[in-house]
Amino acid sequence: MTLVLENGSLFRQGFCSPDRGHLGSTKDNMRLAFMTRHGCNLRKAISLSFWFDHCWPVSRKYWFSLLFITVICAKILHIYSHLNSLPLGQLMIWGPTFFLQDVVCILFTHSLCADYQHRWTRVIAALLVVPASLAISGLSAANISFYVATGAEIHWKQAHNFHGDKPGVKTLLTGLTGFIIVEIAFVAASWFSTPHVCNWIKGIVSIFRGVLPSACRGKRTSPILKSYERVPPEEWDDDRRNTELNSGAQGMETTLANVSKESRRSRWLRVFVFTFTGLAVILRCIRPSSAAYNFLSETVIVTPFEKDQSRASSPFDLLELTGDYSWLGNHTALAAPPTFDWLPQDKLAGFSDWYENANHTARIHYNPAHDPLHISNLENEVLESLREPLQSGNVNIRHVLLLKLESTRADVFPLRKESYLGDMIRETFKNGHLPGEIEERLANLTPTAERLTATSSGFNGNNDVANPYGGFHATDAYTGGTYTLKSIVATVCGIAPLVADFNREYLHHIYQPCMPHILEALNSQANKTKTEDYTSWPWRSTWMQSVTEDYDNQNLLTPALGFKHKVTDINISEDHAKQGGPQLEKFNFWGYPETELADYYRKAINSAEKRKERLFISHLTSITHHPWDTPNHKHEEMISHSWVGKTNKVNHYLNTLGVADKWLAELLNILEETGAANETLVVMVGDHGVSLPENGGVTPYLNPHTASFHVPLVFAHPQLPPVEINSRVASIQIVPTILDILSESGSLDKQAKSAIKDLLPMYEGQSVIRPTIAEKDGKQDWQFSVMNTGGTWLALRSAAKPYRLIIPVIPDLEWRFSNVETDPHELEALQDFNLENLMNMVLPEHGEDAVQWVKDAAHVAKWWVKENWRRYKYLP
Repeated sequence: MTLVLENGSLFRQGFCSPDRGHLGSTKDNMRLAFMTRHGCNLRKAISLSFWFDHCWPVSRKYWFSLLFITVICAKILHIYSHLNSLPLGQLMIWGPTFFLQDVVCILFTHSLCADYQHRWTRVIAALLVVPASLAISGLSAANISFYVATGAEIHWKQAHNFHGDKPGVKTLLTGLTGFIIVEIAFVAASWFSTPHVCNWIKGIVSIFRGVLPSACRGKRTSPILKSYERVPPEEWDDDRRNTELNSGAQGMETTLANVSKESRRSRWLRVFVFTFTGLAVILRCIRPSSAAYNFLSETVIVTPFEKDQSRASSPFDLLELTGDYSWLGNHTALAAPPTFDWLPQDKLAGFSDWYENANHTARIHYNPAHDPLHISNLENEVLESLREPLQSGNVNIRHVLLLKLESTRADVFPLRKESYLGDMIRETFKNGHLPGEIEERLANLTPTAERLTATSSGFNGNNDVANPYGGFHATDAYTGGTYTLKSIVATVCGIAPLVADFNREYLHHIYQPCMPHILEALNSQANKTKTEDYTSWPWRSTWMQSVTEDYDNQNLLTPALGFKHKVTDINISEDHAKQGGPQLEKFNFWGYPETELADYYRKAINSAEKRKERLFISHLTSITHHPWDTPNHKHEEMISHSWVGKTNKVNHYLNTLGVADKWLAELLNILEETGAANETLVVMVGDHGVSLPENGGVTPYLNPHTASFHVPLVFAHPQLPPVEINSRVASIQIVPTILDILSESGSLDKQAKSAIKDLLPMYEGQSVIRPTIAEKDGKQDWQFSVMNTGGTWLALRSAAKPYRLIIPVIPDLEWRFSNVETDPHELEALQDFNLENLMNMVLPEHGEDAVQWVKDAAHVAKWWVKENWRRYKYLP
């Protein structure tokens, strides 16, 4: 078998044997000696070389096709996802310039895929092209599959902030099927387009080479001369000479005609290519400097390696906006905290600002008196509908349950027939009529939510709730953050989450005492001698969830919020193992169904009664989290299959809502069984919503739609009358509302009530049991929501106006405006990369009032983001 042929010396496999004689020259003998010592390794190297020499020439055009298709697909998706953010005129003018980076990438790769003669040149080219093609196809497939699933692109510049814990990785793997499908499509398309794409690009490149000086092109051969070679005279036959001459002349004429036609076609092709290229280059040279244009011009291989452009000094520029905003300026709400004589000498968690630091200097703390945005409503009387029940002494609150309802939008608590989702479900059936079986299922889907909110679903013609639970609920409540862990911070601590990606709050200064901190402070002054009066009993704070807390360091956030006790999937697994029996089944990779917490609730309530303690339990539900698995893995049909693309997802989501509702019913039954129902305040709020019926969004990631923010908010107690509150409120108002209810209902002893009286005015949010103030002295009640994942977009609305503004905290994202009064489902939201352009779009449709509101909101947001960082002692 021949191994190698080099410089005329032929070697065969037999030379690997040391007993062979010496053949050839001295140089050959030296090679022989070397091969004798290293024969096996050399054979492997020669084998690899053999395969490379055969595979690379065959596959190089395929790798180029793969890169070409994925680069173009990635750019088309990139532009399509932001299509509504540029006016059509700008897109038509500057659109060709968005592809220049992609063209450079493609042409550079094409040059590497040329048929080079030198082996090492081919090796280097292969080492560059193959990994680049695989990487780009992977990036493009991931982005396309992610967009199909969520309706948003992956923000590659912030990918370095992603937490690589096991639940996070498993969350990513839920999109693996879509990724594989897209990747297979790329592979197949590349296979069928090889070698056509490469040849096509080669033709375009040859056009540019054609204008180079002839000295650079080398000698050219006439196509006519190449077609007709000289025929020796001895092969001519006298009898056939004339015939062949005539035939040759006719062939010559035909060839000349074809060459002329090809020449004209080639000439027009050259004119087109040069015109288009020249136009694109000229447009790029005169294109205005804009972050939006630069963002849309980025090729897919560049974006993951670009530095995150978050700005520490200023989140965004407002140089083009005029007006007197000196009332904001460089003001800060941080000041010396007030003196509380009830604080103990030993430092309390959550109250560090009230104690001296290591340098024996007082710290600063949030003080609403210095906050230019703060509006208090504590001077107002309690709502008339709630005043008498609360002050009568009949509303006893021994325990407080605070439930965070995962991915629960406002119009599914309960699911209402007259809602956007209800309308869309009906429209999927013939003539918009629900079959009896389907309507029956929908009518029985969320009965507990109907009871808690005293709101009928409207299905089956039922417009009344037979047995309302009691309490009040807000119909227009927004979450403080559409990322679950940030939403928890807003709800449990009564503060705005940190404007930074993912869970970073626990690493920085949580600038207000959270509910567990407050209750622990009350414990420090409680009467050590326990009496029968529950108002003097100490509080015990516990966090409960049946799923993992390892996602994004939640296990570190929970104690930072003041919880000393917790129950998670780990406790469930360990306790069940101690009891023996078959292993529990997790409903998905997150953990167990909520029903596994039932015994923990019973034990907590019974133990509290024996120990004379009061409970504050915060509980995060999980069953309604995407991918919407159910414990029995069964899903009933509640929607027609004619709703292409959404049927399966909506069915799964609706089924999990039914499971979650049954869990709430079981939880209320546990309160009844243990005798704690009439002495327990149950607070329920969605952590965020999902815009599944509106735009197919299964997650609020980079999703500015109002459905991701509008959540249910319920304060339930059997001794309260059903009350509906229609004012615009936010989840950061939950803590001051709980404190206000405890105080007004007489559920605190004298010392605790005095402490709450000091603490309550320190919080930003207004109490919901009092008439909220939307605007005072020309100052609006601004409500902020930190968008998932935290450091990209900020959502802002005010209680005084029906407008919403989505604000980019970093470059490359759009401003977005909507009027939820005239467009409640944001079907016609306006967006643009430039704020001034957005205001010009708002003016003709919404008037001067809306334009002025946008200008005010932008200035307020710019001040607030920097203030948010100051309060958390966070340096971007």
